[in-house]
Amino acid sequence: MDNLCELKLNIFSVMHRMIDRALYLEQAIEGVLGVLSQAVPRATAAIIVSNREEVRFFFTPTRQDSRGDTEQMIRTLYKTGFDLVLRIPQPFVVLRDNPRPLFLDRKALHSIQKEQVRLLGAPVTLSDEVMGAIIMDDLFGDQAPLADDMQFLSMLASFVARVLSLQSQVRRREETLVRENMALRAKISEEHLGLVCLGKSMAGRRLEVQIRKVAPTEAPVLIWGEPGTGKSSVARIVHELSGRASSPFVKVHCSLPEDLLETELFGSGTGFHSGGMDEICSSRGAFDKAAGGSLLLDEVGDLSASHQVKLLDFLDKLQAGGFGTTKPKGGDVRLIAVSSGSLSDAAAAGSFRKDLLSRLGTLPIHVPSIRDRKEDIPLLIGHFLEDACREQGRTTQLSPQALKKLCEYDWPGNLAEMKNAVIRLVVMAEGEEIEPGDLASIFDPNRAAGYGPKGLESISAWSRLDEIERKEVSAALERNKWIRRRAADDLGLTFRQMNYRVKKFGLDRLIKENRPRTRHLSS
Repeated sequence: MDNLCELKLNIFSVMHRMIDRALYLEQAIEGVLGVLSQAVPRATAAIIVSNREEVRFFFTPTRQDSRGDTEQMIRTLYKTGFDLVLRIPQPFVVLRDNPRPLFLDRKALHSIQKEQVRLLGAPVTLSDEVMGAIIMDDLFGDQAPLADDMQFLSMLASFVARVLSLQSQVRRREETLVRENMALRAKISEEHLGLVCLGKSMAGRRLEVQIRKVAPTEAPVLIWGEPGTGKSSVARIVHELSGRASSPFVKVHCSLPEDLLETELFGSGTGFHSGGMDEICSSRGAFDKAAGGSLLLDEVGDLSASHQVKLLDFLDKLQAGGFGTTKPKGGDVRLIAVSSGSLSDAAAAGSFRKDLLSRLGTLPIHVPSIRDRKEDIPLLIGHFLEDACREQGRTTQLSPQALKKLCEYDWPGNLAEMKNAVIRLVVMAEGEEIEPGDLASIFDPNRAAGYGPKGLESISAWSRLDEIERKEVSAALERNKWIRRRAADDLGLTFRQMNYRVKKFGLDRLIKENRPRTRHLSS
């Protein structure tokens, strides 16, 4: 008897330690059955887990043929009598001469001999609902009466119920996290959409309408526009606002070296080439990684002629089911292609295949340049300034004059250039307000020249504006007898802003020269 008590304690002790390490329901239940298999090797045990969606059977980890008829009997019990187990939450036995479960109280159990019992079981109850049962064909044999076996089996059922409860909590938590993650991603996508389309320009509004129409569909998307306009962000938004948002979003840059690009797209060791495609990817390429989700082909216009052929053949094979039984998971992928140039022009020039363009460009989205949405510049700069200040721990502001000059600039590098310029301004600012003179440090004429004549014209225009502003400040000082505070009020500036302009335009000398003469003439 002492040995039996010790065995029971050991069973629960090992189970408790095992449950603490189990992450999933299957792992936990298989652990329980594994402990029983070692503690009572002659017995076959099963745990049935039932819910509204499915029924799952778990058996002790022994060879199926060694379980004899027990497994078949348990499955038969489920078909013919498990409805009773679900309705009557009490321990039960199945006698050798009766396949239906028999529910007995402890007193009635004493009237039944163990030799009469074929199966003994106990319901797994969670929140007053029967979620399954633990069933065995034997437990402690001659070492304990049937009533003790049933009591211990009920304790095991309570333990399994605890496992189900913990796993239910974990599942609910995971579902909550998934919902929160999806909601957060949708919110971020809306915020990104708000940034890409920020403002009131017709070009920005048109872009937002296009994105919202295209995103929910399954058709391939071609996004094109100048460098720095946010095309990759638009691609991500299209994915996140689609029905594939919870599935992978995989990006491949098509300007990679040819060998590396082929591996990235189709997987390594594929033997995939335009002349023979009988072999399928032996390792995961981008199409497999993006299965069920979206595949972004960045700068698709950089594809070489040979890779254009390979990609088109691969897409044709997927569509036609030509891979046979080895068809890759990549068949269920939404293609989103991005190009900094017009693929229509490239196709007309013969550098891009027209048939591939027709496959990729079902739904085109044009992302406008900053030049096409000049009225949005103040809002865009304000957004980038707020982000930069938050990241740098600053409270820097733009003076109206500095903002005016930034709005007059063409921004040939578009959003990317604007964002980097604002970050540099915030980092390099010496005071709390950015003045026009601070802008020269971020717009190097040599750098601007790299963007073409318009960049130089903007820089030159800024110089002319500086000269105009210098004359306005000088005239205001002269009107106000070279008294800075009065001149500041005249121009609608703060005293500090006026001092900044006096230093910037080198007007200190004129003030010193004219103030004494003014006093003398007025006396």
